Amino acid sequence: MVRLKPNKDVPSDSLQNPSDPDASYDGHKGKGYQTQVMETYSPDKDRLSLITHVVTEPAHTSDASALIPAIADTKKRQLKPEEVLADSLYGGDANCEKAKEQGVRVLSPVMGKESTKGITLTDFGVSGNTVIACPEENVPVFTKHKKDRYLAAFDPETCSACPHRNACPAKPGKKGNYLRYDEKTLRIAQRRAYEKTAEFREKYRYRSGIEGTMSFCDRKTGIKQLRVRGLKPVSCCAALKAAAVNIFRATAFQNRKDTDQKTETMATNWVPGSIYGALAGFIRRIRLIAVNNCYPGSYEPPAMAAMAA
Repeated sequence: MVRLKPNKDVPSDSLQNPSDPDASYDGHKGKGYQTQVMETYSPDKDRLSLITHVVTEPAHTSDASALIPAIADTKKRQLKPEEVLADSLYGGDANCEKAKEQGVRVLSPVMGKESTKGITLTDFGVSGNTVIACPEENVPVFTKHKKDRYLAAFDPETCSACPHRNACPAKPGKKGNYLRYDEKTLRIAQRRAYEKTAEFREKYRYRSGIEGTMSFCDRKTGIKQLRVRGLKPVSCCAALKAAAVNIFRATAFQNRKDTDQKTETMATNWVPGSIYGALAGFIRRIRLIAVNNCYPGSYEPPAMAAMAA
């Protein structure tokens, strides 16, 4: 007897369509594929922002595995950013540490919600990796660490008089009230504290721009409705459509410069008299834009990038 498996028992990388065996399933994105995109950005409107990385994957692939390969790819083509804005799936602690090793800072919200019950490590004063004060500004009696694990001991008498003693993570021990933590816990606590600052909000607000890029790519190029099947053809189409978006951007950027400078290369004045003239003029124009703005030898990307799928 053949019985259908419940949906929850069917793996996301299972066959979705016999005519497209590479396609998979994601509960949020549905059946098919997903495309990871990284683009440069700059608060300066006089800088050209371009898509610098495109890779297509089966839909079930986790976004968490896309960041480090994207950095490696842009580094190989001398387009590596100094800072990447990404959502929480890309910004896990392991990814942030690996990116830091490559000289890239990842700016991302921390996964999950911070505990609202009692005092957390975020509330303690820290210097380097060492806790130097509790929320009541009492200093530890002593601190020590072994490998990546740390301990801060506070005076029991001082702690017993503290109004927050029942909510404090420092627990009674032989020689004091001990606060134990490791480097990962501390890094996450520091990131949560940074998220609450105006500096983080000011920087991270630019991340929403890449969602506009994904929407523009869909509306302008129809990237979500392709006429091909299979991972390789879909990857090729996605790369070509991203290149088209870059051409749109470069042309618009050049047109703005032309309008400001009132040069003869304004798109509104460009009216070729034949098909051949149209093609030749288009090629000359794209070449001009590429040389001035896009060619790797002369295009200096902004130091910041954003990533999304």
